[in-house]
Amino acid sequence: MNFAPSEWFGFNKRARHDMTFTKTINGETSTKKVYGHFNVWALLFTWFYALFSVRCRTPFFMLKTAVPFLGMVLLNMIAQLFFTDQIVLGIGLLGDIWYGFMFETWFRNQLVANGYQQAA
Repeated sequence: MNFAPSEWFGFNKRARHDMTFTKTINGETSTKKVYGHFNVWALLFTWFYALFSVRCRTPFFMLKTAVPFLGMVLLNMIAQLFFTDQIVLGIGLLGDIWYGFMFETWFRNQLVANGYQQAA
């Protein structure tokens, strides 16, 4: 698992096209799709989308997506101490948009870390 800031904020390394990844586990082929666009479900449900989505079930991905989610929660709690409600809502919305943009990239990177290979 990589928790480096370049992993969280690597907009120039984002997944930009649809990809299919495969891995053979106990003689069966597991196939996962990574979409190359903004993930609306991740915008709306953030970490809970990774938690409950069958598509995203791969080892350590829930933990990988929980760290930025908890960072967003902490940032919002600190912002509430110093700013008005409108500013805090704006910060929350920006965080959700960031999460939606980066979700598929985090998923792709975790699949590669788990030994999946991109299908030709």
